[in-house]
Amino acid sequence: FFTDSTRLVSHWKDLEKYKFHPYLSGSVHALPAIVKNARATATNKKYDLYFEKFRKWCIQNYFSYLPASVSSVALFLGGLIQQKVSVSVLEAYFYSINWQHKISLNINPCLDDFLTLILEGGKRTLGKPLNKKEPITKDILLKLVRHYTIDKHNLLFLRTCVLCLLGFSGFLRFSELANIRMCDLDFQSNFLEIKIPKSKTDLYRRGNSVVIAKTRNELCPVFWLRKYIALAGIIEKSDEFLFTAINLKKISGEYKATNKSKSLSYTRCREILRSALKDIGLDSSLYALHSLRSGGVSAAANNKVPDRFLKVHWRWATDRAKDGYIKDSIEQKLLVSLNLGL
Repeated sequence: FFTDSTRLVSHWKDLEKYKFHPYLSGSVHALPAIVKNARATATNKKYDLYFEKFRKWCIQNYFSYLPASVSSVALFLGGLIQQKVSVSVLEAYFYSINWQHKISLNINPCLDDFLTLILEGGKRTLGKPLNKKEPITKDILLKLVRHYTIDKHNLLFLRTCVLCLLGFSGFLRFSELANIRMCDLDFQSNFLEIKIPKSKTDLYRRGNSVVIAKTRNELCPVFWLRKYIALAGIIEKSDEFLFTAINLKKISGEYKATNKSKSLSYTRCREILRSALKDIGLDSSLYALHSLRSGGVSAAANNKVPDRFLKVHWRWATDRAKDGYIKDSIEQKLLVSLNLGL
């Protein structure tokens, strides 16, 4: 679609002529859904939610919301900045208003330079120091596995170990980790291949995969995954999710996996990780689910795995994203001053 708002309106009027065309009407009616697919489903839901709040604000204050005027959007954003909302919330409102005007082919106020300046000024006003979570390390994983696998038949504990080991070794995001189904796993003699049908960096759904080696040591992800699958009773090559709810059966006193057609939520997975870290004496507030991903890539980078292989395994969109998650060891940081010839 065009960036010039006047041409957008003209373009919509041209399309309206074909709404009742015997051969072209289907294409015209299909366009809104096609346009919506330019953004991920989660992004569309987010934009719809924020725009609905903006719509209600406009109605309360007798403003038009579609199309909205530059002045009404400016007042709305200014109010948000005065309320000291987070930068992410401010951006969500701005881009939701921008998106709704784009897909409705209305004159877009967000293309105005004045609103762009308000957004940038708001980001500077509301900006706070970045507080990144600590990466999970191999030593932490070792403590977790030794703590939780004393009872190798406790399904609840095994789920925690496998979730952490796969997240760490596969550099998996939460969305990738939680949505693994049994049919996505391909066990080979020396490695495991996990198909990633949907990924943040795979915008056109071409499909990705991650291979994890069978290390045959105390932290072998493949060994513990096999044990977990057998204990959970997950059917081979089925559509059942790997990580699901687990309940304690009162009669037998054993843990059983339930509702395998539904994966664990982000909140529940975060609770599992934080509870496990507390159990081994760590401050759980320093870590998040992304700590598994950043921990895995930091370990690989500090062990001098070539960048090309890191990018493939990590599934990065850019080098900037990659560098943002690597935490260099003190030995790596000292390489600079040690090689200055002093």
